[in-house]
Order: sequence, then structure tokens, then C-alpha cells
Amino acid sequence: MTAWAIVIVSLAGLLLGGLFNAVAIHWDKRLPSVYPPSYCAHSRHRPPTYAVIQLLPFLTSGGKCRQCGQRLEWRYAAGEAATALLFGLAAFRMDSQPELIAALWLIAILSIITQTDLTDKIIPNKVVAAGVIGAIVIRLFIHPLPIWNYGIAAVAGSGALLAIALLGSWVLKKETMGGGDIKLYVFIGLMLGVKLTLLSLFLASLFGLIGGLLLIAAGGHARGKTLPFGPYIALGAITAYLWGDGMVEWYLGLLSF
Repeated sequence: MTAWAIVIVSLAGLLLGGLFNAVAIHWDKRLPSVYPPSYCAHSRHRPPTYAVIQLLPFLTSGGKCRQCGQRLEWRYAAGEAATALLFGLAAFRMDSQPELIAALWLIAILSIITQTDLTDKIIPNKVVAAGVIGAIVIRLFIHPLPIWNYGIAAVAGSGALLAIALLGSWVLKKETMGGGDIKLYVFIGLMLGVKLTLLSLFLASLFGLIGGLLLIAAGGHARGKTLPFGPYIALGAITAYLWGDGMVEWYLGLLSF
């Protein structure tokens, strides 16, 4: 894909990142409008309607509300920037333009659930359902792998996570994973196929372990409390989708020595 095409896709990610923020913020709050997608939690002041890209007023105001001077939530500006970056990476990595559609849908859904899980510690069923419906439609027309591979991946991924959750609950005598994480893997399986879905499970667990240890070491998280696992699932799935084939080949190459 040409450099200009990558830039255009990245800008689309920046614009759509605001929409993803809006869905994440408003999904269950019944606010009168989903635009502008962010507002100050203290004064309820919203950025001007002409500010389509919410990252810009955040940066130009120094991350503070122009109305009351309080710090704005940085997470949503970071979400827009991350979506733009991931859209650009997907455009750079994808050899197939049709498969780019699948990549952008994957990033869109995972961007939303990352925000909701970080903010409300929940992965909304309606977001997962929308993701699954979109994934089925996409894979009916765009499927580098046999269609049955994606179906098996959806069952295997969610089933494996369910088994891990049940084992963790039995060992620790408490709930270790929410149902939303398990349902999310139906969507991920439909998008990634068997090989990359299993790799994403490993990566999500690895990222979650590293993130949890770092938070505990920094004193930002108490032992015994559960961490939202959705962001680590998202990171593992996107990493596996964009770089998984190369990672698997590298690992198999090590085994061949």
C-alpha cells in the first residue's frame, strides 16, 4: 500500500477514534447525544462541535478543561491516537486490501471494549454482538482461510478461556474472569482463525502477567484485586493478527534446530 494510502487510513482512524470513544462513553449512560464524544467530568463542558478530532482540543488546552481548568480524562485522547496508529499499522502490514477491511473492523471493536473495560470494567454484550455479526459478514466474503477454520477458532478460543476461568475460580475460590472476556473470544476467533487465536490467548496472558506485575511493583494495584483483562486480550489479538504469522514461523524455526 502506498504511503499516501497509509496516511489516509491513519487519518480515518483518528476521526473514527472519536466515534469509538463516543460509543464507549455513552453505551449505557443514556446521555442525550454521542457527539462530541468527550466532555469534562467536573463541569460537563463539551469541546466545540467543530472540533471533529477531539485529540486536538486536548493538546491545545494542555489537557485541561477550558471551562473549569480541571484535568481532562487523557484516556480518550490516547484512544484516538492509538486508533490512528493501529489503522496505519494495519494498512502498512496488509498485503490484501480486502483483508484490510477485516483488520480495521477488528481494531474498531477492540478499541471500544478496551475503553469500556478500563472505565467501567465491563465488556458490553451489544458491542460484542455487533462485532460477531460484522465478523460473520466479513468472513463470508473475505476468508484467506477456510470458513470452517474461523468457526472452530471461535469455539476453541472462547472454550479455552472458559476452561481457564473455571480452573482459576476453582483454585483461587473466587471469580477470576468475567463472562465478557469469554464472549469476546467468539469475535476474535471469527476474525483470526485457529492458529492466531491460540497465539493471541498466549500473548494476552503474557501481557496481562507483565502488566499486573508492573502495577503491583509500582504500587498502583493491590494484590487480590482483579485486573480488567479486556485491554490485554485486545493487545494480544491485534499483535497476533498483525505479526502472528512471523512469530509462529520464528518459533517453529527455533524448534527445527
